[in-house]
Amino acid sequence: MKPIYLLLFIVSTALLSFSSCTASGSVSNVEAKIIGTWEFDEVKFKPDGKATYSDYSDGFKGSTVTFKEGGILEAYDKDLDTTASGYWYVDYYEEYDNDNESRKTIYYMVGTLDIPELNIYTDLLWDELSVSNKRLSAIEEDKKDGKFKYKMVR
Repeated sequence: MKPIYLLLFIVSTALLSFSSCTASGSVSNVEAKIIGTWEFDEVKFKPDGKATYSDYSDGFKGSTVTFKEGGILEAYDKDLDTTASGYWYVDYYEEYDNDNESRKTIYYMVGTLDIPELNIYTDLLWDELSVSNKRLSAIEEDKKDGKFKYKMVR
């Protein structure tokens, strides 16, 4: 009878190993999905101290962000008719909800963009990053005055 229990233990352990997923393993899934060119679809801004967002989408129409393999980032600004270059990576943190005793994994993107000829250097931190095959959404705290919400499409 012991060999059957041993066999059941091995099979159940193997099934758990194959079915479980760690958040750090999911980072590579998010990175794989984000690769490509994204166009701004909807951009909203909420000034500090305000309760509602204003639509800033028109100022971003025609501008794109391209995430390349190897952490290369390019952002085309339609209004300036120039492309900034830099680097990016995806990471995560976990939030714990005491009310229902659950954990939620939150992904974020860290990046840099430079346009040396215009003396523009900026750091990016897109929080609450969500990426599917056709849609990307994120929130970015403006370093000065408020918060942006981005919705992008391929």
